[in-house]
Amino acid sequence: MASKKRTPSKHPPQGSTIVQIQRETFDMKTIKDVKNVLESHGLSEYTMSIEAAVKDAIHIELSAAHEEDIPLGASKMGGLPDLPDGIEWFRQERTNIPLSFVCQINFADTTPYDQANKLPDHGILYFFYDASMDMPWGFDPNDADGKVLYYYEGDLSNLKKANAPDDLEEAGSLFAPSVMHFECAIDFPDLESSAGEKLPLKEDDVDKYFEILDGISEPDNKLLGHSNNIQGGMELECELVSQKLYCGDPSGYIEGRARGLDKNTNRWNLLLQVDSNEDLGMMWGDAGRLYVWITDEDLEAKNFKAAWVILQCY
Repeated sequence: MASKKRTPSKHPPQGSTIVQIQRETFDMKTIKDVKNVLESHGLSEYTMSIEAAVKDAIHIELSAAHEEDIPLGASKMGGLPDLPDGIEWFRQERTNIPLSFVCQINFADTTPYDQANKLPDHGILYFFYDASMDMPWGFDPNDADGKVLYYYEGDLSNLKKANAPDDLEEAGSLFAPSVMHFECAIDFPDLESSAGEKLPLKEDDVDKYFEILDGISEPDNKLLGHSNNIQGGMELECELVSQKLYCGDPSGYIEGRARGLDKNTNRWNLLLQVDSNEDLGMMWGDAGRLYVWITDEDLEAKNFKAAWVILQCY
């Protein structure tokens, strides 16, 4: 299949006239919705292959909140983490600088929306990341020191509101708090993802597929599903870096393909996508996103510390 790359444009050319184009929008909640949108776009011949490629997702909406109004242990983005007794604010092992608290997800909150039954039904996942000027991009195996994914499945009565370290402001960021709200969705794969590259679309049908993608409301934040890529697919990069191959230049990709590692990309799943958010004070590179990836085996084993984080931006 010939792939066409869409290049995002953040600003119109200087002096140009902005024309508002009304576009059709689609709400993807069920497989029936998938069938209907494929039929309406003349892509019914690909129904089986696309149905096999779509994924159940949990889209996340945020609402601003005061820290004191958020229940202890509730799912939230930004603010202060509710850490178990005896667990201190996470820091980089190499430099000892504090990592920024991105979010905590209480899986009891997400269970009603987890149609694929991929996530645990209890416990809290904490995500910390190096939000300093040296944000890790994820193409270097050494970037593992720039993130922490900590899973706690003990008694919630042992949680306490953590105090931000005094040196956090100079090392990273303390983000404004917000409450998470969840909803079920079905995600179509990006054509530059591992799943999208396998779709047998004819050249003339690629634009029709893009019309569907453009009509689906792209979530800023999500659990599971397909990643909303800014700079292309990430599954191969995750596999190579997990095998200690440096992907900041072509050498890692050349060696990885020679070793057959490109055949292992299907085992990587999007776990979490976190977008930049000016209201919260979150800015990943130039208005980018953080993508947390995990293998099938590690997700089933709840081995979240093995997850990998990639930063992409415009």
